[in-house]
Amino acid sequence: MSKFFQFLSTPFPRPQRTRKNLLYIVLVGIGSSFFILLYKPFGIQNQTGEWLVDAVIFSLGIVFIFSVLLMEWGLPVVFPRLFKQWTLGKAVLWYAWVILFVGFVMFVYKNLWAGFQEFTFQEFVLVLGRVFIIGFTVSFVVLGIWQYISQRRVALISSQETYTITAQNGKSVQFVLKDILYIQSDDNYVDIHYLAQGIRQKEVLRSSLKNIESQIVNPLSPIIRCHRQYLINLECFKIAKMTTRAMTLTLQGHDDQIPVSKKYIPNLKQQLSTHP
Repeated sequence: MSKFFQFLSTPFPRPQRTRKNLLYIVLVGIGSSFFILLYKPFGIQNQTGEWLVDAVIFSLGIVFIFSVLLMEWGLPVVFPRLFKQWTLGKAVLWYAWVILFVGFVMFVYKNLWAGFQEFTFQEFVLVLGRVFIIGFTVSFVVLGIWQYISQRRVALISSQETYTITAQNGKSVQFVLKDILYIQSDDNYVDIHYLAQGIRQKEVLRSSLKNIESQIVNPLSPIIRCHRQYLINLECFKIAKMTTRAMTLTLQGHDDQIPVSKKYIPNLKQQLSTHP
């Protein structure tokens, strides 16, 4: 049970208030409106043929947009303390509440047009289920979940590729990225800590860390910079200690402690919370 609560306390990224995320929300809302009009799920359709009914059905997506914006953009501004040190457990509870809130708003909005003739708990549960299913279905398409999954698969393949690292004195060595644990800068040299057939090894090269970084760090690589002296393999580390201004990582299965510079903390916090 303690491991379960520890898992729920894992740092989890909060969605940022960016134009990109705003566009996502708008697209999901508008997409939901068109989805309902075109496919008529759960019998939601215009049986009268009047344009006003179609307008009301389309407006459901607009109501969805404003409901989500209120919860995701409005409340964090009014109550910022509630959203500090965001964790997986908080995210689960929060998004369950968001679904309930959006479902309730849609339920009330629907009954406003229906004269509150179906203002029952059973109808509320039905509306809640419809909101969840339609929202998830449209999000699946709009936000490109398949593309995300594909990127993770490509990233996994990329980590198994063999890279040739060339030092500044011309010496070259080959590594499979997933075998690299971390790379430490030591004046004019770098220490590459890695696994060879499950046994920990170290390779010393005469090179700057920036030179090594330029050869193995890319958008699909598990190797990223966390400090002016360190490159780490995301798959091999977990957060050991963290405050608002400092973070320390530990190498899984070992006692190595790696510091994280302040400017890298937001990225590392997000990256490590999304890597199993």
